[in-house]
Amino acid sequence: MNYRSITKIGILAFGLILFTACGSKQKKEQAAPEQEQHKQRPEGGRERPSITEMFTEMDSNDDGRLSKTEVKGPLQNDFSKIDTNNDGFIVEGELKNAPEPQGGDQGQGRPPRQDRQLPSIEEIKAAMKKHDNKTVLLSDKNYALPTTGQTKTFDAIGKTITGLQPGDSFYGQDGNYQNGQKMSYTDNGDGTVTDNVTGLMWAQDQSSESKAWVDGEAYCKSLNLGGFTDWRMPTIKELWSIRDQSVGWPYLDTTYFHLVSKDGAEQRDQHTWSSNYYMVNTVESKKRLAFIVNDWTGHIKALDGQRYVRAVRGGLYGVNDFMDNGNNTITDKATSLMWSKEDSKKGMNWEDALAYAENSNFAGYSDWRLPNVKELQSIVDYSGVFPAIDSSIFNISTITNEAGNQDYPYFWTSTSAGSERVSGMYFADYVAFGYAVDHGGEDIHGAGAVRFDTKIKDGPAIENEERINNYIRLVRNAK
Repeated sequence: MNYRSITKIGILAFGLILFTACGSKQKKEQAAPEQEQHKQRPEGGRERPSITEMFTEMDSNDDGRLSKTEVKGPLQNDFSKIDTNNDGFIVEGELKNAPEPQGGDQGQGRPPRQDRQLPSIEEIKAAMKKHDNKTVLLSDKNYALPTTGQTKTFDAIGKTITGLQPGDSFYGQDGNYQNGQKMSYTDNGDGTVTDNVTGLMWAQDQSSESKAWVDGEAYCKSLNLGGFTDWRMPTIKELWSIRDQSVGWPYLDTTYFHLVSKDGAEQRDQHTWSSNYYMVNTVESKKRLAFIVNDWTGHIKALDGQRYVRAVRGGLYGVNDFMDNGNNTITDKATSLMWSKEDSKKGMNWEDALAYAENSNFAGYSDWRLPNVKELQSIVDYSGVFPAIDSSIFNISTITNEAGNQDYPYFWTSTSAGSERVSGMYFADYVAFGYAVDHGGEDIHGAGAVRFDTKIKDGPAIENEERINNYIRLVRNAK
């Protein structure tokens, strides 16, 4: 297992020192005299580190040059451009002459500090760097994947179909395989719920009030619930583990997990913060976004503003342990799933995606399938890489998106999305490993988002269709 990846994810997940430091720093600045603040920070609200300071901070082995593993954030994407002599390292002079990162000047567009919504990307990275060697304890049940809860199967427009057999159209859905461990919870009778699959303990209730993301961890730290005081904000993968696809609207078992709004009349009330800040360098990320799960509509999106918090406790859950098998397959020893190293290299509608997976003999295996939404989300990398997947392990196709920019595809899951009691089930979930874009091709929900769309062109949809022909990453059980 890659120890560096564990610590990186752990720091993003726990973030305790980050939130405390940001909160105390902001309070000090707000209490400082106005003229002193003007002395300390230039116009724009923050003091930018110099190139020398940035270089020194990233040069972890003090050898006077930066390898690709040492540089952070957007510099990784522009490494080859900055490394003008192509020797595999960046020296300070090359960094000083580097072009602006794609997306323009990060110093513009930051809201005033007084809004206290999110810390800056620089503050996030500084905290990650400072605490790089902190040990993170993993859950005893790290990445035991629960089922989605979906047991029915559906056609392209949402009608329930029964009796599907291998070889039939639409066979291979989540409801056919129901892969994973059946979801199981224990109500502890004290306002806490234990997930018997993952081993995590959850607060039964969301916070009574919505909060800015930067205040979420402080809320969790101050929580004394069930006799425990070691509560924290959940990672996006932990929060996704309790998604329940059995009914939809809401996508949560409300027998165990309570929502602020019981009828979903105000959908924002169902948005729950994760501890994962949106780190990819885009215009959208400059708004200072973090990932949420919409417990009502079942999305993962990067958003700002005021959302709710559901605290969790226990060792970190959801850390991958990838192994390249040398035959174009990748095994995640943490989830016991085997993945195709290559994707489908072309897009197709949902019915064809199911058939593509069912009929595949890739790498000599004949039991491939289309992954369900929990399985596919399990290989998303939320650490700030783009595309949002470990591209040293997986190969991923490139596309040109609606804005004419290089991007990466959406990938279908075998999971249908919707609610028979609300609108009829005619959607399918997909994961955006590239940007989750609007109709103009601009990133609005973040690389790593989970959304849904109609399964066929001109099929029924609440809004205009986005992309109908999505790509496939094959999965099978490794044992």
